[in-house]
Amino acid sequence: MTYRLLDIRNTEQYEKYGLSPLCAKVFAANGLRDEQIEELLSGDDDLRTSSAPCVKAACKRILAAQRNHEKVFVGGDYDADGICSTAIMKRTLDLLHIENGYYIPDRFREGYGLSAATVRLAYEKGYSLIMTVDNGVKAFEAMAEARKLNLDLIITDHHRIEEEIDADIVVHPDYMEPEYEYLSGAGVALEISRNLIGDNDELTAMAAVAAIADVMPVWRETRRIILKGMNVLRQKKPRSLYALLYPGSPVTMRTIAFQIVPKLNSVGRMNDLSNVNTVPRYLLARDEKTVSSYALQIGQVNDARKALSDAQAKIAEEMIGDDAMPVICRDDFHEGICGLIAGRISSAVHKPVLVMTRNEDLYKGSGRSVPGFDLFAFLAPFPELCAFGGHEQAVGLSVHEADLPSFLARVKEKMQEVSLEEISEETPAILLSGSDITIDAIMDLEGLQPFSKEISTLFALPVSHPLAVYETPKVIKYEIPCAAGRLEAVLYRRKNITIPADIRYLYGHLMINRWKGRIACQLEIENME
Repeated sequence: MTYRLLDIRNTEQYEKYGLSPLCAKVFAANGLRDEQIEELLSGDDDLRTSSAPCVKAACKRILAAQRNHEKVFVGGDYDADGICSTAIMKRTLDLLHIENGYYIPDRFREGYGLSAATVRLAYEKGYSLIMTVDNGVKAFEAMAEARKLNLDLIITDHHRIEEEIDADIVVHPDYMEPEYEYLSGAGVALEISRNLIGDNDELTAMAAVAAIADVMPVWRETRRIILKGMNVLRQKKPRSLYALLYPGSPVTMRTIAFQIVPKLNSVGRMNDLSNVNTVPRYLLARDEKTVSSYALQIGQVNDARKALSDAQAKIAEEMIGDDAMPVICRDDFHEGICGLIAGRISSAVHKPVLVMTRNEDLYKGSGRSVPGFDLFAFLAPFPELCAFGGHEQAVGLSVHEADLPSFLARVKEKMQEVSLEEISEETPAILLSGSDITIDAIMDLEGLQPFSKEISTLFALPVSHPLAVYETPKVIKYEIPCAAGRLEAVLYRRKNITIPADIRYLYGHLMINRWKGRIACQLEIENME
């Protein structure tokens, strides 16, 4: 990975906001507009309520189901956003005293989204209204089956609409006011819920976790949802989500992203150890004994996922050749962690990577890319693909066993036409001086969060003197003089970062380390050179 150092010296346009030099450098480096800065400084977590026609139409149909004593079926999804969306919609229907049920498909046996088989089963069980959450815009077979069975269908989703949707009602950010442009699937569900039952703090917290899980742009209503949701979680509500944090952890975007989200996602990934359909019930649970017991179980599933990921990633690393796009196929890889393995290897070798495993007569897997290389566009024309989806940086795919040799040959052949050196992007890093680093400055920066993904807060700290070094089995700590007295630069060994003989720059993220009443400035190292 190469870095582009941003040496920010002119921050005059930001002085009117009374920012610390550290915050001013971040804003200047990212070229933030006045309206964006004002939004960041406002701390506004006062939620709005959408009055878009599609939202109103969905609510009208749900209230009709309430009056007519109809049964409403919710079709969910197996990732954190889909799980939270399902829980939000179920709690809303419960509070309206509408008989309801939900189902999240098995990631490996059934795949993504509402299926025609699920629609038929809902019909046979007496449901007259079907709603999707965090999926549906591509469920064309399910739409046709619903139409055939004369079932009403409400699609609520936030994924890209590429073809006409044959549903009675479609609730999607594209059809809502600009304020709601960046909603996750759970955010869309929350807007319907707010129209029907008003504010509900616990459901807002679920939507906040979902937005963080799906790495949605943190602007407008999505920013307000995340701010409000984190404030709710700081009150230890809902207990089900709060229980997934490590004891003593603060509630931040980072702790939610690295502690809560992986645990929710692990249940969908590790279907041989768990059932994702139990998770919405857990999120809605109020009984402390139930919450504690299930939180322990979900933590164990996540620990198993991490151990398996580490073990199989090591195997995959030994299989990497010199190909421009390594395609790693192994029959005993766990299908649920192929994407995690691909992501880890892609980050290490700075190449797009595919990791695939056998599932009966198919080879199924995931791919992860590098900045500047559109993996989705590259693979989309391949005729060997029998299932394919994703976006520029991440894809899922399936290939029949008989077509695998042709697929592998085509990948190698097409990659000969690509120059990764030409398309690789430099990562921007904001150059720091020791005088920038104070406890107050870092606290000011933390106070402006959450930041959207496009705002870079990666810092480059020059090293021009010998460092005091402290080592443990898990971390290496470097002590660096700064305006705060000293900065702890922490390198986690699990990141497998190569330590150069002569360190010139440390790259990482600044934070306040709070431990047993002590606070200190800390840089979590992401790389060094």
